[in-house]
Amino acid sequence: MKIVRRIKEVNQVEEKEMVVVIDKDGKEREAEVLVTFKINKFNKEYILYTFDETDENEMVKIYASTLVEKGDMFSFEAIETPEEWATIKDVMRDMARSEESNA
Repeated sequence: MKIVRRIKEVNQVEEKEMVVVIDKDGKEREAEVLVTFKINKFNKEYILYTFDETDENEMVKIYASTLVEKGDMFSFEAIETPEEWATIKDVMRDMARSEESNA
């Protein structure tokens, strides 16, 4: 997947960072960026994003990818190891706890 451009969407409540993603079939989809972060021990940048879809339990689906800069664009690449996934899940849990404590 590639980001073709970033969009700032402002509504009355909050500002969202949006990106346009081209999927493997060449279809453009707009996604909300939840967070980008670097994990130093892997020396990689990561992105958590959503297409605002829900699963069968009405939970919002969140996607995670490695974020690789390629010229003036970015590429979303697969997360390669179980160790990376474990660390990313920790980041997601920390985000959820932070949201709960701010509510």
